Amino acid sequence: MIQREDASKTTSVISSDGPPSVTESDLRIRLRAFPRDAQTWYKLGFYLRSIKRLEEAEEALRKAISLNPGPTHFHEELTHTLMELGKLDEAYQLCDSRRQPVVNSLSDEIEALRGIERVVVEEVDLISPCIACPEYTYYGCSNGGACESIIQWRARIRQLAIQKSQVQLSK
Repeated sequence: MIQREDASKTTSVISSDGPPSVTESDLRIRLRAFPRDAQTWYKLGFYLRSIKRLEEAEEALRKAISLNPGPTHFHEELTHTLMELGKLDEAYQLCDSRRQPVVNSLSDEIEALRGIERVVVEEVDLISPCIACPEYTYYGCSNGGACESIIQWRARIRQLAIQKSQVQLSK
């Protein structure tokens, strides 16, 4: 059985300022054993870019992104490679395409949370039970901790928010 080395060792060796101890042949051997290893494709692209074999680096980085489009550093490295190749329009497009979904997903998530907040405000008495407590002061509870009524109140709000989010997700 072939065992795989820890991938973190390769990154630190490749990214050091001195001559790399991991060679292209080491990375290609690893890719023969694990052809769907996106991190190794990325490392190969990084290495090839460092020795100015830009076309091959672009190909390796595109392969890494096709296998795992999530990591931002894959896209950043490809962007730098495209810029060095003089493909500025494509590099700008790649940068812009990576930023747009994040903004949309964040604004959608914020809007969903605001909707949950509106529902909770409408359906739950938001006045803390601590206000009616004789041990409540301007600075908070003088008991030094949360009492049973505040714990139950928070649990009720949390439960209602979860129910409402599940209803909204199912729509």
